[in-house]
Amino acid sequence: MRAATRALVILTAVFTIHFGHAQRPAETRTSGVSPTIAAKKPVFAGACKACPWGILAKVTADALAFYGYQTTICWVCWSSFGPREMADKTKPVMPPGAELSNAEYIEPPPDAVPDISATSESNLIDAWNGAGPYAQDKKQRRNYRVIAVIRTSTYMLAAASRKSGITSLSQIKDRTQPTWIVGGNPIIFDYYGITVEGLKAKGGGVMPPQGTGPNMVSREKRASGDVFIGTGLLANTPEQRSWYEASQLNDLVFLDMDEPLLEKLALVPGFERATVPLALFRGVDRPIPTVMRPNHFIYVRDDAPDDFAYAVAKALAEHRQLFQVQLEPWYYDPDTVAASKVIPMHPGAMQYYRERGWVR
Repeated sequence: MRAATRALVILTAVFTIHFGHAQRPAETRTSGVSPTIAAKKPVFAGACKACPWGILAKVTADALAFYGYQTTICWVCWSSFGPREMADKTKPVMPPGAELSNAEYIEPPPDAVPDISATSESNLIDAWNGAGPYAQDKKQRRNYRVIAVIRTSTYMLAAASRKSGITSLSQIKDRTQPTWIVGGNPIIFDYYGITVEGLKAKGGGVMPPQGTGPNMVSREKRASGDVFIGTGLLANTPEQRSWYEASQLNDLVFLDMDEPLLEKLALVPGFERATVPLALFRGVDRPIPTVMRPNHFIYVRDDAPDDFAYAVAKALAEHRQLFQVQLEPWYYDPDTVAASKVIPMHPGAMQYYRERGWVR
């Protein structure tokens, strides 16, 4: 027996001992198996330790540990880095400006190609189609396969400082005073005729909502903005902290968005209609119609072995209580864990969900 075949037999036997499922995937694909997966030491392209996709990385690593896996996490594979590194099989790099992050949030990236990752549905669909931040790459990346769809409540929000006197986003275009906007959204800007040039011409502009990067500003500066636009929830993650800060350090008036605009936003892949609940933030004095970005994917490449995808799906399902005790509220729902509308589910994961009776 050749060494590679012998190793494969051993790996299969170990998997059977650990998981002992009654039905195995009908066709277990093992050619070209990642050496880190074969050694039960997969590499997860996550994000910072207090970032949503970093949290999903930690949950996955903790769940897999029950079955003998030792997962290495990349804590700097955020934004569009992770999907690129996953699809292209490139080793992670330290993103520009990462040194400005909270030191306790990050570590140097591992010297290995990632095997598994997490990101939002909208981000991965952009990578799949070569759109948005991936348009400059001039290619589609179609080798993703989803293992689990995990949900959270990240609402599209708009608010203004009470002292600004702004009661509608439609007032910004013709406002004569300087207007500083924290965050932004191109669809919202286009709908209301807001441009960065127009803001600058009147002495205002756009501030980044995060506290990192070359244009980093203090939390007091961010919280002093006139208008705040973007997705958020009440958690002190780098992506959401501007809402955490501004709702406490500023006196905010939360704004309604026009119905035609909400219809446009709901058509963006990965978004759906929702309602901001009363008292979500200080200043939310009523339910507010909006959209939200609920779905986040834990995903692999299409060359990931069926047994590995099965193992991840099983680990997350059987230890889904891990999602409940994280910084950001995550929801594991058997009715939606396999509901990916654009990017295919991995067959190994689907085998597990069929055995549980969650999909047909």
